[in-house]
Amino acid sequence: MGWKAVKEHYQISHIVHMRDHSLCIGSGYISDIIVVSPNGEILKRYEWGSNDDLGRYQREIEADPAKFQELLEASDTFTDSVAVYTYCDAEIQEKLCEAPGWPNVTHDGCLMYDNTFSTDKAKIVARAKKEAILGIRFANERIERVEKDLNEARADLSDLERQVALLAAEYPETESAEYTAQ
Repeated sequence: MGWKAVKEHYQISHIVHMRDHSLCIGSGYISDIIVVSPNGEILKRYEWGSNDDLGRYQREIEADPAKFQELLEASDTFTDSVAVYTYCDAEIQEKLCEAPGWPNVTHDGCLMYDNTFSTDKAKIVARAKKEAILGIRFANERIERVEKDLNEARADLSDLERQVALLAAEYPETESAEYTAQ
């Protein structure tokens, strides 16, 4: 993966990282100001025009998408390889980087946020467990809300069916073509 080759070739001073197989160029506030597909197509454009560097990156990539693709497919070389840990669901992952911490990027292009990456594996395991436990709590709360809504909807349906039955009994000579009991 050549995210670093792209950064160096285009002399990008902004944060460069990979997300969903696309290269993102961004800042500390917006991590994906520009998004470029692997074949050099600009998927998300920088439209503001107030930052000359962002405009330049975009113009240079668009001028030669094949060069961008070539760079992105290149193998990056790194001066250092520090182990960092992160998680995805219940999987603890070890990745390598030149320098840990935000806004640095792993060798494979992941932007390292301080709350999801660490050189301390135990911190990441604890964070993954905490997130899973919180996820269970939120899922249970959602189930309770959905069950409450379902019970209210069933009560509403029952009341409406009762109304239809009463009206049908009271006024059997008047039919309603718009409703058929199921």
